[in-house]
Amino acid sequence: MLLVSRLTGREVLTPDGRAVGRLADLTVRLDGVGTAHLVERVVLRLRGGRTVLLPWDAVADLNRGRVVLDAEFADPTALTGLPTTALAEALAPDEILLMRDVLDTQIVDVVGQRLARVADVVLARGRDGRLELLGVEVGFSGVLRRLGLRRVRAGEDIVAWTDLHLTSERGHAVQLSTPRAAVHRLDPRSLAALVSRVDTDSATEILAVKEPGVAADAVRAAHPEVGERVLRAMTASEAERIVASMPAEHAGRWRARLAHRPALLGRRFLRSRVWPHRRHLIRGTRR
Repeated sequence: MLLVSRLTGREVLTPDGRAVGRLADLTVRLDGVGTAHLVERVVLRLRGGRTVLLPWDAVADLNRGRVVLDAEFADPTALTGLPTTALAEALAPDEILLMRDVLDTQIVDVVGQRLARVADVVLARGRDGRLELLGVEVGFSGVLRRLGLRRVRAGEDIVAWTDLHLTSERGHAVQLSTPRAAVHRLDPRSLAALVSRVDTDSATEILAVKEPGVAADAVRAAHPEVGERVLRAMTASEAERIVASMPAEHAGRWRARLAHRPALLGRRFLRSRVWPHRRHLIRGTRR
């Protein structure tokens, strides 16, 4: 296994050994052809402050703690730089940055139904030298290892990439638009666990991409306070679309509940990005 935290920061050299900068990030496309998520491009931070986005083929060697560029990219002065603020605009719609959009961000483990923070990103080297994204390491042990405070082997607690949902702004948006993402394979109960774990805006966006019947089943499976919070954060037409897909008896109760607006639950509070810790996640269970 290879860890993103150990790959990034490596010195970047030309084929003749000249240091030109450091490896700053790696990109992965989440909806590429095939089943593997392969590293597509590398982000280099060149001396002088320029940021360069290059295809993976630009890397000739990634061993011995260094990155060696292919001869075609031997002259870094000829490379077109990107302002840091323009990096996101240069990415494909289904492309994310592993350092910026994944490392140290929160994820939802949709299988274990838990919220965790990414301590590291786990990669593997394929037969052709390409790097494949396997998953993420969670838990405090990985953080201690990165800080150099404890010798810990990677792999103590790995969440497979196919079992997680990113909560970072770009990661969340890309996964919603990617048919292969885990969020699109969840049953209503698991979907309820996910919307209970993310912030209100993200929860409404997740339900908005679902068929009304599936979204309705997820709202019914969630704790009523969670369902109410999400439905109230939607527009009236979006909420009604979901409620109308419920059985008549349940739809009537939800319309009555939503018609009564508690004085303390204004729209700004409802769209808060922080969920109260005391809330139950799924009806009948406690966390």
